[in-house]
Amino acid sequence: MENIFSEIVNADKLNNKFKLLKESKLFDPAKILIENIAKNMVDLDGNYIEQFQSEGFDSRLWEMYLFNLFSELGFTQSNIYDRPDFQITKSNYEIFIEASLSAEKKDDKYDYATIKRILGENNLELQQELMNYYIMRMGSVLFSKLSKKYWELEWVMNKPLIIAITPAHNYLAKFLPDAKLIEYLYGIKHKTALIDNKLEFLGIEYIKEFTLGSKTIPSNFFSQPYSENISGIIFTNNSDLHKFNRMSYQASLSNENLVMVRSGLKYDPNEDAAPLDFTYQVIPKVISEKWYDDVTLFHNPNAIHKIDRVIFKDIRQVWIEEDGSIGGTIPDNFIFNSITGVLGNL
Repeated sequence: MENIFSEIVNADKLNNKFKLLKESKLFDPAKILIENIAKNMVDLDGNYIEQFQSEGFDSRLWEMYLFNLFSELGFTQSNIYDRPDFQITKSNYEIFIEASLSAEKKDDKYDYATIKRILGENNLELQQELMNYYIMRMGSVLFSKLSKKYWELEWVMNKPLIIAITPAHNYLAKFLPDAKLIEYLYGIKHKTALIDNKLEFLGIEYIKEFTLGSKTIPSNFFSQPYSENISGIIFTNNSDLHKFNRMSYQASLSNENLVMVRSGLKYDPNEDAAPLDFTYQVIPKVISEKWYDDVTLFHNPNAIHKIDRVIFKDIRQVWIEEDGSIGGTIPDNFIFNSITGVLGNL
């Protein structure tokens, strides 16, 4: 795709994030990288640029992120079919991927001001409400994908099918722990306590449902009807414009002189250790981040077509062990969440 920043929609329909990306020098690295990526992508739907510039900005950026992720993981990507979104192959192992996200809503009850107020008041009940809202939004997206029945498509039959999801419904979503998503997917909660700076396992709690106001949804997505056709869920909370900005700036794609600092929580490989705080400055020509550093694959224990774990050996993986507990692997450099600040000459 060429000229992804040449406006083809009316000015009043332009997405605010698109305008920020196009006009702000603080995001010049991301703009350059996105232009380069777009040239290697095929617009099978015929409306990619239009949506990228308007109401579908987050969705199209998410697809662009996944395009880079699968390339970095060594997959070959095909552009034969218009659905699901990706057809990837590695070592003759073919997988189909459907991309989705929890999008922002106009007049959302939990807007920026409301979230700031709830966090400022330190009201635990309202904070739990925010967590349940997170699950309601993510769960709704995943559940709706089951109705598509992509597994019935001739070219998808008898192949693993994965849903790739990221939270984009409000600014807080990317900071929430994926432990809540684990509870929704598997109906299991590992209870832990921080004792003497170490995480102590207290036992397993089984979660039956989540409630927000008058709405209740069941947990254990992987046990719902038709979910056996979903081989797993790919998840990251770190696929926004700042990700593209950091990846581009460390690769020296922009001539802008910026101060870019990233902070957050990362995995501590020491036994039973709590996550570590980290802070670093993004420096051109110093590669400190990969596309897959903060990606998790949740395996469906009931899947008809299970995923070969070796194929995704570079990323964090979660599965259910034979005794019913949560197991998996996690890279030493795994990032749980982060925030990025950028300064420069405006």
